[in-house]
Formats: sequence, C-alpha cells, structure tokens
Amino acid sequence: MTDVVVVNDKDEVIGTMPKDEAHRNGTPHRIAVVYLENKEGKILIQVRMSGSLDHSSAGHVDPGESYLEAAKRELREELGVENVELTEIGKGKSDEVYSSDGGHRVHAFQIYKCKADPVKLQEDEVQDVYWADPKAIFKEMSEDQSLKYCGGFRESLKFI
Repeated sequence: MTDVVVVNDKDEVIGTMPKDEAHRNGTPHRIAVVYLENKEGKILIQVRMSGSLDHSSAGHVDPGESYLEAAKRELREELGVENVELTEIGKGKSDEVYSSDGGHRVHAFQIYKCKADPVKLQEDEVQDVYWADPKAIFKEMSEDQSLKYCGGFRESLKFI
C-alpha cells in the first residue's frame, strides 16, 4: 500500500498515512501539479482513465520527496517528459467529496508549469491528452459543475 505525506493547515509535514485511508477520511496530504504549455499559450489537458479531465500531470508526493521531485517524477511517469525546467506558479488546496465511493480527498498542492510536449502516455493512467486555451477551460468549468473535471484541476487552474 502506498503512503502519502500528511500535512497540517500550514502545509507542514506531520507524518505519513496509507493513501486509501487519507482518501477515505479527508486527511490533508500533498500532491504536485504540473501544467505543460505550448507556444500558443495553451495547456495540455489530461483525460484520465475514468474519462475525467485533469491537470497535465499530477501525483502524490512520496515520503521523503519534495514537491519538485514529485512533479518531475510524475511528468516522467505520466507523459514521458524529462529534463525540462519547472517554474513554480502557486500553492493551493482542494477538498473533494466523492459520492461514488464515499471518499473525501483533501490535497495540498504546489503547482508548476513548463514548456514541453508529451512524449509517451502512461498506459494505465492516461487515456488521452489535448491542448486547450486555459481561459476557455476555466470558463467552461465555472458553468459545468458535473464531475467532468477533477476537483483539484478546478482549484489549480486558477493559478494559470
């Protein structure tokens, strides 16, 4: 079972916990978020295996790992992107309740961006990707409250 980095309200590390437990009970824990941008200022949108739309790349910070290290690892794993400069653009928090499984996920996140193209999609996590205007996506999100967009994506896109 995978452990996540548990944090307090100030995003200070207070321990670790199995990911499934943290997702059930709403314990705040860290994730790293990365947005890929192209020359036209569009961002890469990830289509998760569930069909939900999400950040370009994101994932849990492993125990002993920094936000930046997790961001680089997730980029490599999910999109095959390596050796790019990541720029930190903000920090945030998302609080999502999932009626489908009764889960309550609270993520503290640090957001990065970079100029890159996807190289190879992670077969078991990423169904597809596409480029989109972040302002158009943000407008659509505000008008569509369905589960089409992951909650963390809704929160982190505010920083783009």
